[in-house]
Amino acid sequence: MSKNLIMIDHALKDCRSISAMLHGIADGRALAWQSFEESHPNISQEELMAQFCEEARYGRIAIKNEFFDFSYKKIIAALIAFLVIAA
Repeated sequence: MSKNLIMIDHALKDCRSISAMLHGIADGRALAWQSFEESHPNISQEELMAQFCEEARYGRIAIKNEFFDFSYKKIIAALIAFLVIAA
């Protein structure tokens, strides 16, 4: 075995890891839990986890991503403005 071992952080390249989330290159899995948790503020943590598990199993989780909504509206507005100017 080599005595010159170099530690390499492979978690940064894995989009599912906490390291990637902290560096801003994650795939957005945490957004599903955060939006679900914000939409159910009066439920205990145990009930929230059980309900999230059931909702995720049947694909009924909706992610509220404000950045996506804003940029989507901005693109539509720019497209309409371009069509008005071009016509």
